[in-house]
Amino acid sequence: MGAGPARLTRELGVDAEQIEPRGEFRAEIGTAFDLYRVLAERVRDGAGVPVVLAGNCGVCVGTAAGVGMEDLAVIWFDAHGDFMTPETTTSGFLDGMGLSIVTGRCFRKLAKSIPGFTPLPHDRALHVGGRDWSEGEREDCHRERVGVAADVATTIPALDVLAERTSRILIHVDLDVIDSKYGKANHYAVPGGLSPDDVVRIINICGERFKIAAVELASYDPSFDTAGTIAKAGARFVKAALSFC
Repeated sequence: MGAGPARLTRELGVDAEQIEPRGEFRAEIGTAFDLYRVLAERVRDGAGVPVVLAGNCGVCVGTAAGVGMEDLAVIWFDAHGDFMTPETTTSGFLDGMGLSIVTGRCFRKLAKSIPGFTPLPHDRALHVGGRDWSEGEREDCHRERVGVAADVATTIPALDVLAERTSRILIHVDLDVIDSKYGKANHYAVPGGLSPDDVVRIINICGERFKIAAVELASYDPSFDTAGTIAKAGARFVKAALSFC
């Protein structure tokens, strides 16, 4: 999915700065957190609302730290829960732990090394569009007070509650949140999700209720999107969010 960001920049018609890790030694977890540290610094030092395009959902850790986590909420669009930990995962897939890292469930010491990072309170996270949950993942979200909404109808009241707690929001979109009948964002795309219009509607509601702190598109593999429908949807999402900035 590393090819996704380049394809999305072409769809958006923009140039993008590429973030590179600093360390010479390459290791899945260590290099990922190295990228998050560099991203956090770049976002912090930039102007305006950052738009982050990434192959991996864990990028949210760096973006959130960069924009500042005080008074921040995260809306997490994703077909999958991303709420696993090293103790609960059966796949060992780091990308399946992104929301857990942001909320301080795991990798606390590494996350602490990211400039500006503090764990996001669980009740300031809202997961939207999930339907391919790992075992126990949805139950963990409910138990730990992470909001869960399946569609537009359940998302609106959840955003109303969230707006009572905070005034800023980071919009994180794993593009496989889109129902696969509209196109496949990646190998993990599954049916039953949101339509592109649903996502735009929810983003518009976010813009009406919150100050948008950042926008992310993640986990897009253009080899599964030969017609370009998902790339076009991703561009719509970015433009919808930035229309409020």
